[in-house]
Amino acid sequence: MNTTNLTNQKKAVIYCRVSTKEQVDEGNSLSTQGKICRDYAEKFGYEITETFVEQGESAKTADRTELQKLLAYCAEKKHGVKAVIIYRLDRLSRNTDDYSQLRLLLKRYGVEIKSTSEHFENNPVGRFMENTMANIAQFDNDIRSERCAGGMKDAMRDGRYVWMATVGYDNVKVLGRATIAQNPIMAPLILKTFELIARNTYSTEEVRRMITKEGLVNKKGKPFSKGYFYTMLTNELFAGWIVKFGERHKGIFTPIISDELFNQVQRILKGKGRKHSAYITDHPDFPLRKFVINEEGKKLTGSWSTGREKRYPFYRFGGNQSNHSRDKFNNAFQTFMSKYKLDEKHIHILKKSVQEHLVKATIEQRKEAERLEKYTIQLNEKQSAIIKKNLDGVINDIVLKQQLEQIEKELTEANSSLSTLPKSDTNFKEMLEFTEEYLRNPSKIWKEAKIGVQVKLQWFQFPQGLTFENNLFGTNEIASVFKTKDTFSASLSSKVDPTGLEPATPSLQMRCSTR
Repeated sequence: MNTTNLTNQKKAVIYCRVSTKEQVDEGNSLSTQGKICRDYAEKFGYEITETFVEQGESAKTADRTELQKLLAYCAEKKHGVKAVIIYRLDRLSRNTDDYSQLRLLLKRYGVEIKSTSEHFENNPVGRFMENTMANIAQFDNDIRSERCAGGMKDAMRDGRYVWMATVGYDNVKVLGRATIAQNPIMAPLILKTFELIARNTYSTEEVRRMITKEGLVNKKGKPFSKGYFYTMLTNELFAGWIVKFGERHKGIFTPIISDELFNQVQRILKGKGRKHSAYITDHPDFPLRKFVINEEGKKLTGSWSTGREKRYPFYRFGGNQSNHSRDKFNNAFQTFMSKYKLDEKHIHILKKSVQEHLVKATIEQRKEAERLEKYTIQLNEKQSAIIKKNLDGVINDIVLKQQLEQIEKELTEANSSLSTLPKSDTNFKEMLEFTEEYLRNPSKIWKEAKIGVQVKLQWFQFPQGLTFENNLFGTNEIASVFKTKDTFSASLSSKVDPTGLEPATPSLQMRCSTR
């Protein structure tokens, strides 16, 4: 071919596409399509300026990465594209409307569609055949979609979940058939999320923040938004139910939560609504906030002050201008805690006593759990009986509504109480080991704990909180467990001996505020 012919060649681009299944089909492979399109271009005198390859994307929609690049490329007049060469029409689109729009758009750019395996002349018959082939492609696509939906329905009715797994589950194959299984990392966090909501102690937003800090993230590794978190709490898949195509079937996979826990959470959400304005008092940067009060009765607060180079954490009492370095304040608190640590002799005696009380408490808790479970069954039976009376015309709709609301309230309270009781599989050995280590070194355990545990520990050890007078810590009450050593030594005074702490000096405050 001489230079004159090269300069007179029309410019064209090639578009190839395969779906995941078709990649193994040699007749439709990318390399085969590319070769056929290049042969076509050489035969009809086209110069190929660009090749666009789509891998694994469906032709059901025009919103495809490489197709959009192709359209943008053709829109640029400087490229001078006159034709898009494809192996077959269904490579470009399996949707009649999409194909028509693509053809009109390319025509506006002065670009024709050329199929290597289907020849259409630019006349009424040719255009009719082109439209017919586009319709055949859509018909084939519709048949495939119907078969796919039918397969999904069959799988669902067999109890298998064949869609993309939601957080907490993984897509797996069991005996060669697709389904889902619990994710070992996220499933326990999902369970804990539902359990926290079910207790009706924290707001939904508080739980979202707490569980996010523990590592719950979505499939993209990002924290849940408020809206998506609420939607997650209403997903029956966690209780083992597949709800698709207007049908509901129990899955054969192991659910993350029980039906009872799921229903309790729905009651809580229904009762509280989606919005909460509760103030979160626990702050990881300032664990002693609101736990200590001064001689004026003002509670301790905490905040960060911005200096010239970095930020500095301070505690202060209400509007009091006396700042206390957070780290020094926390260290002094730890020293105060350590005053009450027990030695090995006292711990040995306590362990025996705690074990005895633990066994007794466990028996009582199991009895209470059984009572609450029976009570919830009675409430559910009562609910069904009231509905039947309404259907039989014994009670009217107004009475029905009032009584159902009361039952729902009682069910919520009963299930909330039930969820706070230790489970039968609670590891009491670990609890005893933690308690033993805490009694041996309370300040160390407190320092290493997360904010929620820190707050519980400090309130446990000092049930009435602490006072801070004349730069000294003090308290009128400590947990009875720490009084064990009083059996072997003199009793504590009504006012526990205080431990001192010097606040930041005025000059230091000034330097911090101006740095």
